[in-house]
Amino acid sequence: MQTEKDNIESVLKSLDERKKELDCLYNIDELLKDFDTDLNQVLSELTKIVPQAWRYSDICKVNIKVFEIETSTEGFKKTELKLSSILQIEENPVGEIILCYSKPVRAEKGVFLNEENRLFQTIVSKINQYLSFRKLKEIYSESVENKLKLNNTEQNFIEYLSGLHLTEEEISLVTKVQIDFSKGETICKQGSFASFIMILKDGLVKATIENSHYKNHVFKITTPFNIIGLSSLYGDNYYHFSCQALVPSKLYLVERSNFDKIVRTNPQFSIEIMKMYSKSLQNVYDKLGSIANKQALGKVCDSLIYLSERVFGSNVIETTITRKDIAELSGLATENLVRILSELKRDKIIAINNKSIEILNPEMLRMLGNLG
Repeated sequence: MQTEKDNIESVLKSLDERKKELDCLYNIDELLKDFDTDLNQVLSELTKIVPQAWRYSDICKVNIKVFEIETSTEGFKKTELKLSSILQIEENPVGEIILCYSKPVRAEKGVFLNEENRLFQTIVSKINQYLSFRKLKEIYSESVENKLKLNNTEQNFIEYLSGLHLTEEEISLVTKVQIDFSKGETICKQGSFASFIMILKDGLVKATIENSHYKNHVFKITTPFNIIGLSSLYGDNYYHFSCQALVPSKLYLVERSNFDKIVRTNPQFSIEIMKMYSKSLQNVYDKLGSIANKQALGKVCDSLIYLSERVFGSNVIETTITRKDIAELSGLATENLVRILSELKRDKIIAINNKSIEILNPEMLRMLGNLG
């Protein structure tokens, strides 16, 4: 028969268990207030806090896995004496939490008390809420970052146009029509009527010349803040090349008549256009000289130097430029290009990493290009 003393001890023990549970929840709330701490660190701290609330805390172990991160209480091993739950973000499974005793326990009232089961579900709910808020914060941060990037691009583009000596009214005219092109989409077709002069705001565009055998020769890769189609301004009104977006690209289309009007009425802009056209023509001469006078190795070296210096501004040629693109830029069959790239890789002049090409020895590459 239980004495009054036994009853008091039972109540005190129960109060002590509830205090442990409340301390656990307070500590978890404190930990999960910070959404900037490394997730691995947060989960690691949880595996230390959670076991403290259970009756047999000394043998209570926790394992938490979220995405590719997995962390456990020291000495964790999965047993049958466990509680587990899937962790979710917006009802999508992203991981699991497992709490278990590493050794057998006395189970007069069951392995886990009803209060412990409720506590576990509360903890799971708090972790799910934390993961959801963390994901929302990441999405918001990315959105803000993209918006800032977009604003910076817009500002830089306006500065580029101002640098060409265009007035505010003229800038407003040339930026009136913006068209977005998807990766691989044709921007203009060789032989079609040249209605517009195009200004590339963002993306990457390749210009090709098609021959009667439906083979393409890439003669130029256009980067942002460049004008496409100047040769048709006072030519025969047709595009003598095709353009294709290598990545999602944004272009402004300016009617030829409007562009012509600006050229005729703005002498400083006319000079900038002449400089641009002369530079473009010189690039074509260089390309023709390479194709006509050099052996396959020299052509490939010239193409790699061109892509590195004039397109990417880096020793790494990104995967947006395919082997086929480089072959067409070099006037070679793709098979020949692949063979030459293998030789350059063998000689440690370039490295090939997941289809991107890194130039390891630009001086040697340039020398091979000059030798032809």
